[in-house]
Amino acid sequence: MYALLAAIPILIVGILMIGFMWPAMKAMPIGWLSAVVIAMVWWDMPLQWIAGASVGGAIDALDILIIVFGALLILQLIKTSGGVKSISYTMANVSEDRRVQALLIAFLMGAFFEGAAGFGTPAAVAAPLLVGLGFPPLIAATVALIANSVPVSFGAVGVPIWGGFEPLSGIVEMPVESMGVEIEAFTHFLDAIGGYAGILNGAMALFIPLAIVAVMTKIAEGSIIKGLKVWPLAIFTGIIFGLPMVLIANFVGPELPSLLGSMISIPIFIFVVSKGFLVPEDDWDFPDREDWEDEWEDQVEADATVPEAKDLKVSPFRAWLPYIIIAALLAISRVEVFGLIEPLQSIELMWENILGTDITEGIVPFWNPGIVPFILVALFIPMIHGMEKGKAIECWKETLITIKSAAIALVFALGMVVIMMESGVEAEYTMLEEMAFAAADMAGGAWHFAAPFVGTLGAFISGSNTVSNIMFSAFQYETAAAAGVEIIPTLGLQTAGAAGGNMLCVHNVVAAITTVGLIGKAGLVMRKTIVVTLLYGLFIALLTTFLVNTFFAGIL
Repeated sequence: MYALLAAIPILIVGILMIGFMWPAMKAMPIGWLSAVVIAMVWWDMPLQWIAGASVGGAIDALDILIIVFGALLILQLIKTSGGVKSISYTMANVSEDRRVQALLIAFLMGAFFEGAAGFGTPAAVAAPLLVGLGFPPLIAATVALIANSVPVSFGAVGVPIWGGFEPLSGIVEMPVESMGVEIEAFTHFLDAIGGYAGILNGAMALFIPLAIVAVMTKIAEGSIIKGLKVWPLAIFTGIIFGLPMVLIANFVGPELPSLLGSMISIPIFIFVVSKGFLVPEDDWDFPDREDWEDEWEDQVEADATVPEAKDLKVSPFRAWLPYIIIAALLAISRVEVFGLIEPLQSIELMWENILGTDITEGIVPFWNPGIVPFILVALFIPMIHGMEKGKAIECWKETLITIKSAAIALVFALGMVVIMMESGVEAEYTMLEEMAFAAADMAGGAWHFAAPFVGTLGAFISGSNTVSNIMFSAFQYETAAAAGVEIIPTLGLQTAGAAGGNMLCVHNVVAAITTVGLIGKAGLVMRKTIVVTLLYGLFIALLTTFLVNTFFAGIL
């Protein structure tokens, strides 16, 4: 009974967003309000604590929004300056084979924009670029969405990890045993989650590039055979991105795996293809335009217009330079040998015992990537790209307007979750604990097979890996503890499952199809991606079952 009551806020959000297609900025306040009512009536939660939990959630949301603002500001500046067009230019002249173009632009370039900006940017950038190269809009949107999965757990310099799992800071008691090591700091606990998620998503990097080309040729000519013929290059693509991602996630932290992994893999891929290695002798292309199915395009027609060097306002080097600086600054600030971790973390803006409760939240400004390096680098982009001051100021204003809906959604989403976490002040168990006990009773030791699909569901509902982690990380933690299964792998499955769900979520699908003019065809695209999403979750569940019973037995 109490578990069902506790689940009502999440069910309401899901029904409003999936059933009624409400945006998150409208659905999340309703979810928060329902959590308030249920906490007051059935959990006897005092108003003081409800207010304190809501304020604490708002502070956490602000911490995340600073990163979102910085990431989107950088993207807005380089779009306005012409930098994105120059980045596209470096991609568009590599090969005439459509399979090669899809691997480079949808997967590797998509991973770059995911690591740099996240929040639906990759598919919205890659899909129209592919259409501009002559891809049918339906295929362009589909492959861009499938590609936007592996790097998502580390999108926007790690927001899904250290922003999405922030609610756990109120319930995880440090130190924690993991991988045979005692973790004393919560930041290191988040690093461990990111490291394991890197292993799971890194394994999927071996298969997603192949899925991209297979689905593409399946749609184009009814067979996956032509797609599978490029398997050596597809697997190589997954390795050159996935291996750096895994290593960076485990030895540096969750901010750089996707951003730096893509920046390492893109030049390697371009060099290999330029030398003709691993590339089929015969280029593959789509059928002639007159033979295309009616559903392949709608309001936007594919028109191959490869950018030319004379049309570029910013040189490719200067276009890439802000992101090179960002990656360098993040690496220097996050690697202990440089000695910057403690100074950057030394300044804290904390609100202790919010409104007389035991809740304490705050921001560590110089450790927040939104400030250092994003906003710091943003100040120099006008000089690097030769932008007018007025255009730069306009980019700042447009970015503030852009994040308005995300701000509302995050404030109420985190407020809802913190209320559910703190609801045990006058009750034996919190709302999340009641849900967790019920889930543990149903799934028991098999929870690893449910965990990734909880993450997928959260991404499908909210349109965000970060919000999925915010909504379900505490639930996953409590369920794993109640069921007696490994904590770190469960939380890794949560965010990796949400990454797989990213290709299916309504918001991303709508954003992608809108950029290529496929109005009203979200269901058609989702039917193309759902099988890959389900296989993603199943595979990482099987991989975790194998790992926790072999290599990591007894130490996770």
